[in-house]
Formats: sequence, C-alpha cells, structure tokens
Amino acid sequence: MKAEVIPNASITTDMFNCSFRPDTETKLQLFYDRGFRFIHWCDDWRDEYLYTKEAMEGHRRLIEAIGLKCLDVHSAETESVHICAESDEDLERYVRLLRNRIEFCSVVGGDAVVVHPPGSEKSARPLDWNLERSLQVFESLRDICEKSHIVLAIENCYRTDEKVLQYYFDRYPPEFVRFCLDSGHANVNGNLSALLRFSGRIRVLHLHDNKGQTDDHQPPFWGTVDWRSLMPFIARIGYSKPINFEITHRQGLFDGTMEEYLDFAAGSIRKSMALLTPR
Repeated sequence: MKAEVIPNASITTDMFNCSFRPDTETKLQLFYDRGFRFIHWCDDWRDEYLYTKEAMEGHRRLIEAIGLKCLDVHSAETESVHICAESDEDLERYVRLLRNRIEFCSVVGGDAVVVHPPGSEKSARPLDWNLERSLQVFESLRDICEKSHIVLAIENCYRTDEKVLQYYFDRYPPEFVRFCLDSGHANVNGNLSALLRFSGRIRVLHLHDNKGQTDDHQPPFWGTVDWRSLMPFIARIGYSKPINFEITHRQGLFDGTMEEYLDFAAGSIRKSMALLTPR
C-alpha cells in the first residue's frame, strides 16, 4: 500500500529494531510506501559495529534506489565505550567509532552526526571531569568534520543539559558543534523551556512523545509533550531541514503489525506537521 507523501517529514530507521527487526531494505521500503521521503539513520547506535567502505556505498545505493534521502546519522556507543570513557583504550575506541559514523554520514549524504554528551549515567566521575575528558574526542575529530562539512549535534539527554550545551557552545563554533533537540528527553527532564534558548544551534530534531515518566519514544499526541506549542516554535526559528521523528515501536504499548503501527505513527505525524505555522 502506498500512502500520500508526508511533505518535509523524516523518520528514524530503527523504528522496529527492538521488536520486529526487519531487514534494512524491507523497513526502508515500508517507510517510503507510507509517505516518507527522508530518514535519520539510527541503526547500530548501541554497538561497536564499524561500517566498511563497501557497506557505506551499499547503504547509499539502497537508500537512493528506494527514493529516500538520509539527512543525518546517530553516533554509536556502548556501556563502556562512550564520549567520556575513563580508560584511554575505551576512549580511543569511541573516537574510532564516531569517526566511522562521520564517514558514513558523508557517504550517504547527511550533514550531521548526533552525539550523546557526558552525563551521570555514563560515569561516576564529576560532570566537570567528564566534560573536560570529552574534549579529547572533539579535538580528535574536528579536522575530519571540517573537511567533510559534517557537524556534531549534541543531544539533550539529562537534567544537566543546559550546562553541558553551554560548555560546548562556548568552546566551538556552529560550523563544528550544533544541537540535536530531543522533545521526549526534555519532557522527562522537565527542561524544554531552558533548552529553547539554544534554538540558533539546532541542526537535528528527535521529536517523539511520552507521559513525562519514561523515555517511550511514541508518536505525537500519545503523551504529554505540548505539540501545539513546540511545532509553531520550530517554524518560528526557521528550521530548514525536514522535521525528524524518532519513534520506536514497543511491544506492550502497541500490539499491531509493523504496517499498522507505521500507519498510526504517520497519522500522528501528519497531524503534528499541520501545526507548523508560526504564531
């Protein structure tokens, strides 16, 4: 079944990776058939999988053959391999992993790689130590980012987001470091209004809903995110890229098929996109 195109809307590729686990071609075709023309690549973000040059080109050809455009890419990390890893070996592995995603993003035609910042879940060390530690990652990858015209977009993940974002934005220009606004994380952490002051740095959107308690990643209007305020705000700041929705099928929250869930999500997205009118 082919649906009417949803203009200017993007969907993340890992929507079914924790439930139905379809192969890449199947899910990309399903997104296209349900009206999407843009994707945010979110596969393999929880492991140390490294894309070969051949794999990168293969994914690029597949994305283009189906009729999709990849806007941006999610970086990868594990419990020990992350942006403020305490051991030098783990930090080097993270740099290698992030470099791989930057290269992948460049090949598939995106312009940003989303990065999770330091936070209490990553390390028992003080936040200031973690932030300083993470600068080694940024300095190691600044050259490749500038040469490939890929920015690193820091995602809001914790209650300390405002301090973390200010820390990086004070040190790096927008040509290198930008902001990934995640509506669901902000709803759980109760800090959306504080984060909106960084609107000039937004390069990537992770839009999804929850009820303010857990990070459910559900479609618009499922939970308590104020879509009637958020969407006009996005329009007012002049966000120029397609609007990306980071929605995840979770068994127990929705018991239907892939097609039924995507129809449900697409309907909610259409409704939210209708609110993109500045006021």
